[in-house]
Amino acid sequence: MDKANRTNDGLSYSIVPNELTTPLLPAMWGNGQLELFANLDRPCVSEVVCFGFGTDALWYGPGLDPRARVRGGEQHLLPAVYDADTGRKYLLYARESSGARSSIVTFKPDRQIWRYEFDDLTIDISLLLPRVRPGYLLKLELIPGDNNTSRRWFVYHELRAFQGNLMQATEADYELASGTVWWKSHKSGHPEAIGSSCDAEAINLGQDGPWATNIMAQVVVERDGQGEPDIVYFARAFGDTLQCARDGLAEMLATPEKLEAETEAWWKQYLDEVPCLDAPDETFCETFLWSWANFRMNRIDVPIGKCPAGICPSNNVSLKLGPVASGDNQLQEALQLWHDPLPARDMMLYWLRETRKSGLISPGLRHGVDSPGNYVSDTAWFCGLLHKYLLATGDLALLDEDVGGKSVLQRLEESVEAQLSFCDKQTGLIPHAAEHSRFEGETPTGKPSGLGALSEAQTRFRGGAGAFYSDTSATVYGGLLALAEIEGLAQNSEHSDRYRQFAEVLHAAIQKHLWNEDIGFFCDLRPDGSCSDYVGKDGFITGLFANPVHRPGGVATKAQAEKLAEWCNHPDFVSEFGVLSLARSSPYFDPMNWKGRNSGFNFYPTNQLPAGLYAHGCYEEGHRQLFKQFRRHGENGGLGPRYRGESNDGDTGEILPWRFNNYPSNLHALTSVIEGVFGIRLTNTALTVHVNSPWPWVKLSNLRIRNSLLDLELTGDGNLIATINSSEAARSADGKIELPWELFA
Repeated sequence: MDKANRTNDGLSYSIVPNELTTPLLPAMWGNGQLELFANLDRPCVSEVVCFGFGTDALWYGPGLDPRARVRGGEQHLLPAVYDADTGRKYLLYARESSGARSSIVTFKPDRQIWRYEFDDLTIDISLLLPRVRPGYLLKLELIPGDNNTSRRWFVYHELRAFQGNLMQATEADYELASGTVWWKSHKSGHPEAIGSSCDAEAINLGQDGPWATNIMAQVVVERDGQGEPDIVYFARAFGDTLQCARDGLAEMLATPEKLEAETEAWWKQYLDEVPCLDAPDETFCETFLWSWANFRMNRIDVPIGKCPAGICPSNNVSLKLGPVASGDNQLQEALQLWHDPLPARDMMLYWLRETRKSGLISPGLRHGVDSPGNYVSDTAWFCGLLHKYLLATGDLALLDEDVGGKSVLQRLEESVEAQLSFCDKQTGLIPHAAEHSRFEGETPTGKPSGLGALSEAQTRFRGGAGAFYSDTSATVYGGLLALAEIEGLAQNSEHSDRYRQFAEVLHAAIQKHLWNEDIGFFCDLRPDGSCSDYVGKDGFITGLFANPVHRPGGVATKAQAEKLAEWCNHPDFVSEFGVLSLARSSPYFDPMNWKGRNSGFNFYPTNQLPAGLYAHGCYEEGHRQLFKQFRRHGENGGLGPRYRGESNDGDTGEILPWRFNNYPSNLHALTSVIEGVFGIRLTNTALTVHVNSPWPWVKLSNLRIRNSLLDLELTGDGNLIATINSSEAARSADGKIELPWELFA
């Protein structure tokens, strides 16, 4: 992809909402800071606002009933335009009854544009999110046709409901100048204000006693007569006081054109700096780049209380009292290392300092409070992220940072030792305990905790407490390997050898007890010693990549990996969009399961499967799954690559309507290219590359390693060229290169 095409105009596509085949709920569109107060020491305000569309309307709001598929959030901020001269109504939604000949939605990184074409008037509405501002901007363009002689329009600026409930705003008031309205939300208590660059002729608060229940401003737009579109800006601002919200609104509306230009320029620069893929398949490359854009839209750029900037909250977690630092953050930051490693450092320190100070690492914070229990992934993935961070940056000083009177390395060792204490003496495996059990002292009952599963919502069909889940032990295995490497970097050879030996013992136990030779799959072991009838994604996790952050290549032998590759095309798992999360023949299969773990496509294992296949030399199947995966990300049931979901329907590949995500699970698709196609590994001595490309030529550029930029190019004649800071560093004819760390600044 040429840099000239990496602009907002280049990374752009359009859809027709009326042509969608599913009544999709709105997808998240934001940058994670949408409703953060300018007063940054305030924890947070309310939930991130969703902007999106369904087949019956264009609307936004988080207050949804997904099971009933009922619209419950706020309506479109600009629901209608009225011709003041003729009285004609122009209704702004997607249904044919709106009177529009067509409605189109265009997606760009810096904005989302709704276009409504009527026989005599075209109306464009652009949604923009200015950087690090608590609010958003809407640009309305009225483009009269040759047969339209009207001179005056009324534009309605409206809020009917709040988060799925009847709007009950307090302290509501207004001014006709700039159509300004301000109020405090009764539900969340935060103040906000809306307004426009034009004056209002009338404003209705819909007051019911002390409550504002239906806020509507009638804004007047005069035709300029110059033949150019008539442009009006609308804005919504938030603040910790009503005056702060009003001041923020006034500031946004004072220079809306400048804000628009700054936002566009910021996105252009960002897209020019992130890793870029060039290959003969332009659509594939654009989907790759959209992954980086989607990630950035949902990253929080300002601190929230003690939480550092850079956190991406989970898709079903509100920002009301603080975001979650969890395993999802580790997965995302492991990929973000290729562009900006500092948020990973901040996040790891935040997690260790703000959660429990001994024993197993906490799953993180929810609403500023330690989460109960422990997922087996928390410690293991932390080990993987820390190891990758140390190698990508050379910042070994992080190991000695103080976290509650201990060093980072000491705290991590302590957590791993606590994890190993659960090891079953008979089998050598790591058993599953309660899924959401609490640690001693965290509840009045003082119920002790064990290790939770790698994936939640599975206990009822995987054997429950006392069972041995294959991916649980495999994940711990991957964490042990990562910690052994970390100890090596710290020159603790005795500790390194110890954890590597533990890993070898666990590996042997997995092979002995969890590989089912009869079916050629890694299976779970029930508490009574019988084999579980669960056949799903976790067998692939165990065999092909074990720990999705560290990625040692799983526990499978070459022969076992080939068996797993065969399963990828078995009728139980095969689909045109990739490998399903659960076998179709399973009694638990449900293509619409909300977690996607009982069916469909769950985000991180199915997205990383190609990389696991590549790691085991299953290149043909790796290529096949790679293209299926990117097709799913690129199509999304007609939505296109802008929207990604945590879970997809097992039959259609469409995003499950209530599982849109605002954390960058889509980044895991990048792993299939960076660590799959290019086979990049970070070892304690070097960065290694092993390219197995489905294309005759391919280039991956802008990989940031230790303040250097690495470019990798496979030429049409089969040469692999590594360039560091624009200077050729190595060349090979077999697709393999080893780059010692001394080559990076």
